Amino acid sequence: MLTKKEIRQQVLKMRRDMTEDQVAEFSQLICNRIRETEAYKEAEKICLYMPIDNEVDVTLLAQQAWTEGKSLWLPKTNGTLMEFFKFDQDTSFVTGPYGVLEPVSEEMLQIDGRTLVLMPGVAFSADGGRIGYGSGYYDKYLHGHSECKTIAVCYRFQIMDELPIEEHDVKPDEIICENAII
Repeated sequence: MLTKKEIRQQVLKMRRDMTEDQVAEFSQLICNRIRETEAYKEAEKICLYMPIDNEVDVTLLAQQAWTEGKSLWLPKTNGTLMEFFKFDQDTSFVTGPYGVLEPVSEEMLQIDGRTLVLMPGVAFSADGGRIGYGSGYYDKYLHGHSECKTIAVCYRFQIMDELPIEEHDVKPDEIICENAII
């Protein structure tokens, strides 16, 4: 079995090789699938992320979510920790660590059972395993907030038969790609 580092290198290269059109098409398909889930329909608070390096663009959900009266939240990192902060159409952004845009917002998320966290990642397995980028931000955050629902999003090529998962790796409730829900 490949190591986490080898899997990251292999999958990230494949993702970087995607065209803008592929990213846009697959992101739209994935967002449409997310909207059909019970977790999305029941959520009042939805945690998105700002996509980088051809990640699935979940920000495509924003306008409809606002129209439906849902509040939206984005992560900010501080050292080894991550928290989610509210954003809307008028929010300004600054570039945070890793080159990711973060909202200029002071309203921090208070998670409850009507919160949905959409998670990026590098690789996933059919049994719900997830390998992130190696910093453990989502794993640490979700260990302390088990009451929320989680959906990981990815492209089909990011799903593997098995992964070297460790005890601290948090498994999402669902994994959605352009042609399947796991």
